[in-house]
Amino acid sequence: MRKWLAGFIGAALLAAPSYAEIQLPAEVMAQAREGINGVYSLDFDVAQQNIQKVFSQYPDHPFAHFGNAMIAWSRYEYEFEKSDEKQQKVFEQILDDSISGIKRWMKQHPDDPNAYMGIGALYGLRAMFSMRNRSWITAYFSGRKAISNLEKSLELDPTYYDAYFGLGIYQYYAGTLPSVIKILAKIVAIKGNPDEGVKQLNLSREKAMFTADSSKLILIEIQNVRGSKYYNPQKSLEYIRQLRAKYPKNPLMHYVEIICLYETGNLDEVTRQANQFLELIGKDPFYKDIYISRAYTALGTAAMARGDILGARAVFEQGKLALKDQAVSRWGLWNELRLGQVYDLLGERDLAVKQYKYVLSFKDKWGFDDLAKSLLKKPYVLPEGNDPGPLPPL
Repeated sequence: MRKWLAGFIGAALLAAPSYAEIQLPAEVMAQAREGINGVYSLDFDVAQQNIQKVFSQYPDHPFAHFGNAMIAWSRYEYEFEKSDEKQQKVFEQILDDSISGIKRWMKQHPDDPNAYMGIGALYGLRAMFSMRNRSWITAYFSGRKAISNLEKSLELDPTYYDAYFGLGIYQYYAGTLPSVIKILAKIVAIKGNPDEGVKQLNLSREKAMFTADSSKLILIEIQNVRGSKYYNPQKSLEYIRQLRAKYPKNPLMHYVEIICLYETGNLDEVTRQANQFLELIGKDPFYKDIYISRAYTALGTAAMARGDILGARAVFEQGKLALKDQAVSRWGLWNELRLGQVYDLLGERDLAVKQYKYVLSFKDKWGFDDLAKSLLKKPYVLPEGNDPGPLPPL
């Protein structure tokens, strides 16, 4: 579950509250808010137009740099589904430029809590991105800078509730990601407190100006982790419905609701909404072709959970056909792996092996190799209760 919302983590880390040392005019504040809301709605044109207006009046203000990096990250994450190396380089360059810009601002305004929040957020984003790419040393040092700057922002302004968002993420994930901690522990001891992290995220959810919605998204992820003491998919469903009402144009809010419905066991509603999601692709400008694989994932996985393996096969094969002209993406490859599992369940081992080898023919950008290799050694068996596991990719 931790990967399906990773992009929202990064995007939300860039949001900035209004505790400005330099009091911005109401019009400029409105433009900053409109830019951030544009990103939440995946309306990148509106977002960029408003952030550029902030840049034009306050070239190095943290709000402008936050917004610019937020747009670049979100485009890479959602518009290109983390599958376009050119867009990745664009994002990395803008991230570097944004950090440099905030450093320039800090030299002139050393006591501005926004600056510390901003640069801490950007270092947090770099840490997360480095962790995803297994650059553990860069991830550690960037994360350490993120935390120290976020703590400094609270030192300057104890009511800066937005800072608790980043601190809460650190506390929770540092305490619950043993695979990461095992590697980083070789460099330096890292400790986290999941209970404190959840407490801080709820504080941000209740009182923060800009990261309240982001905190809801992270809490949804936490509450959907099976076997966790925080597991509460019904509460997650409540939160995502609130967010969908606020950002009705965002198809990924729609998809997160489908995930939450799946976790609550409402498979009929999963199927209904996944079909609706699929129908909107090509009709609604925000439901892009690249999201087709998500719809087939939901439909096929719901069929597996019902024990309808022939139905799941039909769905995943339809997805394979629908995706044949698209560049390979994370969700598309996940469909290919799921199709292999379905072939195994139907006793068609040769077809299953072909699918797993196809998955392994690509660079392991999305962490599927270990699972595919294990499935080559031993055919997939549906666990007791027809539970194929969480709906999103690993």
